[in-house]
Amino acid sequence: MALERRSVPTATFITDAFSRYAQGLAKMQGMEQLPTIVIPHPIAGRPVEELRDKVRLVYSEVVTALTRKRPRVPQPAASMQEDV
Repeated sequence: MALERRSVPTATFITDAFSRYAQGLAKMQGMEQLPTIVIPHPIAGRPVEELRDKVRLVYSEVVTALTRKRPRVPQPAASMQEDV
């Protein structure tokens, strides 16, 4: 989120098991438009080729997230500032 606030495009990968949590967190931070890319759970301990296959399925979403026109994101209050 800190990078997006600095106008650096990001693509955040989330597994389907955590997508609602990610949406809620983004909303809580005032960043409903944060691009999240949902892939099937699980990913921990999975073979690299299986992970590559999951990412290949959403490749176009990654490209879109990284090349989209970003809306202006409000800066958080000083107490919520993130360190990078």
